[in-house]
Amino acid sequence: MTPNRADRAGVWAVILDTLTAEQYCSREDLLDGEVHIVEAGPTDNEKSWIPGGRWFDRSEPYFSLVSVGVGGVVTVSPELMSWVRPLYEGVDRDQMMEPLRIAEVTTRMAEHGQKTFGPFPRWICAEEDLRTHPAPDGYTIEIRDDDEDRRSMNSEQSGRRPGERTSHRFRAVAIGADGPVGSAGVTADSDDLYQIHIAVMEEHRGRGLGRALTGAITRAAFDHGVVPYYGTTSVNTWSMRTAISCGFYPGWVHFFSRDIRAS
Repeated sequence: MTPNRADRAGVWAVILDTLTAEQYCSREDLLDGEVHIVEAGPTDNEKSWIPGGRWFDRSEPYFSLVSVGVGGVVTVSPELMSWVRPLYEGVDRDQMMEPLRIAEVTTRMAEHGQKTFGPFPRWICAEEDLRTHPAPDGYTIEIRDDDEDRRSMNSEQSGRRPGERTSHRFRAVAIGADGPVGSAGVTADSDDLYQIHIAVMEEHRGRGLGRALTGAITRAAFDHGVVPYYGTTSVNTWSMRTAISCGFYPGWVHFFSRDIRAS
């Protein structure tokens, strides 16, 4: 029987498969409550990204730290082990994210031309948990793939980080009296995992458009047979509230570095 990717077990399986690929670890490493230091495997000359992971370029050297709430995994290239192991060996989940360690990693990876990002919470939702919301009065929401709408709303969205080789697929567009005023799109981050991106024009915020758009695009993602996830920064409580209002809950936390130099 084909697993249902929309239920809680199916969503969690997709997330774990993706994280174990990107962290070069086992499910047990992610779930046993311990903090593991793992050596990243060799690169695949056929792809710039990690097979089985999201379509983000793998920077060299590689540093990626993930926790699903019980312990965590620190994965690095072999040449980083000399300082990563003493920095993380024997720590617990909360100590992984302490400012002194984040600062040390940031300094060390800057020597390789890389910038650190995070820690970022990532939010997930199962179909049974999804809560959709109607568009507020005076607005309608449509699911479409319209290049003109995409261009008009892109200026409202923050740019993706370097090395993210993902592509826009479809979007929910909020239509007001004068045309599009908000958008929730998805990027295909892998075959199975799509990330939600939201933009609402400032003068139309605070009316419930964000949650209406989020619910609509999440519903559309499930209808397309993929798993949606929602990313926020650690301080964007407004965005977190939007995610929670639609049935999303914390899935994992990610801290990583990426090469930001022009290729």
